[in-house]
Amino acid sequence: MLTKEHLKYEIDQLDDDYIELVFRLLQQFPHQKKHKPDLLANSRPIDYPESETQNGVAFADIEDAATFGKQLRTNVWQRNHD
Repeated sequence: MLTKEHLKYEIDQLDDDYIELVFRLLQQFPHQKKHKPDLLANSRPIDYPESETQNGVAFADIEDAATFGKQLRTNVWQRNHD
């Protein structure tokens, strides 16, 4: 049975004049679909300000919204730089 590694090896050994021909030939065949990552699998709960839990109001005032935005940016930055 032919493996991908063997096929890659054979392509590496080809004369440069045939590379484009092989590429066009390979493009004619169906390709595997790329797996999309499950974004919710990596999610975590967000700590909302107190006003979110009071009477179901998300943000009672502008200061709470600003605090939440700063906290969110900090969490994202830490996640990307740790």
